[in-house]
Amino acid sequence: MRQTLLATGRVEWLCINATPVESASFFLDGPVGDDHSSFSRRLSAHDKAYLETSSRAKKDLVFNWRMWTGLSKEEVGEVEGRLGHIIPQGCLQENLLVSGIPNFTQLLPTTRLVFPERGGKQTILAVWEENTPCHTVGERLETHHRIPGLSSRFIAEARRKRGVMGIVLSAGVIQVGDEIRVYPPVR
Repeated sequence: MRQTLLATGRVEWLCINATPVESASFFLDGPVGDDHSSFSRRLSAHDKAYLETSSRAKKDLVFNWRMWTGLSKEEVGEVEGRLGHIIPQGCLQENLLVSGIPNFTQLLPTTRLVFPERGGKQTILAVWEENTPCHTVGERLETHHRIPGLSSRFIAEARRKRGVMGIVLSAGVIQVGDEIRVYPPVR
């Protein structure tokens, strides 16, 4: 059975640790050099739902479903309009900003983002879940603009517009300008 193409988008920018790059290598544990790259991570306050529904505790080691994060240019534009301030590249610790993918933050778990093949390798990223707004990135934005209270406003305005996080299914290189083919979860 042939998979239905949901959307075609484009990579607008890439960042590693909030630093813009033109190209990024993605290994199976995430973007090379990024602080969030790893097969495992410690549970934190961001994992409230997971902590409430298991016997796990903060700082317990779990599989890292936040190997990469992505934002939508269109959704970031909506949040900027509501805030009345720009969100600088890398400020939200994103690895990529995409365009042309409708309702990016609402992509279902295991939706696949497929990038062009390079040197026999093709990067394929899978969505794990929505990346909810948090104080950490809100405070980065507040510090950037030097506006008290902007962090709380960002958290309120970015709900359902904060992008997604996920895992790497296939290692390869992603470049600014790459086409992205979006495929639905496999059932």
